[in-house]
Amino acid sequence: MFTWWPAFPSFPSEDEVKLQVVAIASLPSGGSRIAFQSGDNVIVRELDKNDKLVSSSPAVKVPLVDFGDLHADADGFVLLGTRDAEGGGTLNCGSPSNLCGTAPSPPNPCYDMYLVRYDGSKESWSTKLTSSSSSLPPYSTSKTGADVYMIWWYAHHGRLAYDGSNWAAYFGCAISTSEGGCINIHQGDRMKVVDASGKVATNSDSFDWGCSHSGYERITYDTRKKGYASICKTDNNNRIMPPNNWEATIYPVDLAASNLGDIVQDGDASSKKYWATVSNGVGDNAAVHLIHFAIDAAASEDITLGGTDANERAPHLASIGSGGMLAMWEGSSSGGDLVEGSDRTIYAQVLDSTSGKSISDKVTVDGSVVGNRYQALKSFPDGSVAYLSKGKTDTSVQVVRFFGC
Repeated sequence: MFTWWPAFPSFPSEDEVKLQVVAIASLPSGGSRIAFQSGDNVIVRELDKNDKLVSSSPAVKVPLVDFGDLHADADGFVLLGTRDAEGGGTLNCGSPSNLCGTAPSPPNPCYDMYLVRYDGSKESWSTKLTSSSSSLPPYSTSKTGADVYMIWWYAHHGRLAYDGSNWAAYFGCAISTSEGGCINIHQGDRMKVVDASGKVATNSDSFDWGCSHSGYERITYDTRKKGYASICKTDNNNRIMPPNNWEATIYPVDLAASNLGDIVQDGDASSKKYWATVSNGVGDNAAVHLIHFAIDAAASEDITLGGTDANERAPHLASIGSGGMLAMWEGSSSGGDLVEGSDRTIYAQVLDSTSGKSISDKVTVDGSVVGNRYQALKSFPDGSVAYLSKGKTDTSVQVVRFFGC
């Protein structure tokens, strides 16, 4: 069920504020590219279909403060990640005197979100997805200046989806906006589509500002409707919702108990519904739920997975094989969000993408695999699913490969 590959320096963190992930993305050949942080760069390496390093393919060093997701193809890859803002002033933010109340002390740096394309080992383009600039700093031009979309000290996370020609990036974001004669900063999310030339494309599914206080951003390309579907977790009425439709509540949640997995379109070719995994409960203890929903309505099915541990959360979901889904989640006897180094067990199970019913028994994943609720399972052309984990040492990563029943 698993293949292992010891690799290179990687220091992932699951702290939302100091988040640092590792990522894997499939190649048409059946191999993959992996990405991990090393200082102020992201290192990308190629693996073959057996998850072994392709030594003839050089390491590619991409200057990014941090990153959220990776997509790969035969020619190269794209990364979603942050770079320093260009606003000048205090830590690239402009003037803290524009802010409401007392300026942060010590000051916080400001960033912009980018989608970066590499062909081979060369950067082909780098597209800014936020709006700050040298003429419109992250803290705006004055206390009553224009709105600015930027990345602040939190929510450095996001997901990519691909339609065969364009990439959609859905990510956490901050907005600086004048309120009461000074600049206030709010957290939310944003989705932009970028074409193959690196230009931000006009797309009916994209938006400047979506969920308020977005905890997780999840997106997929729906091959049935030929468009993107997105959901988030928000403290606006404590729910899972589509970011561009505030009237719709897909699933109510307890904020302390809820982590959100990825979206998979269901197995009905004529359906307009999706599956997602979400943990929910009351406070410290949670259970993992598989929910079935239309993007504009309340979930029609709610199936509880697992149940071995008192606290189960950090769910993931991806397509596997023909008509299957792989659910993965973690459990612990300790309450609250799971943290690095804590006592936590990873479980996995194959489910039917039409009914949600189990196809396989639940299995326990090898204890050396390290979970991260912000990372993603990735589906491969051969029907398998892979997850990239910190390795058995602090200077290695390992690939966990799941095969369908």
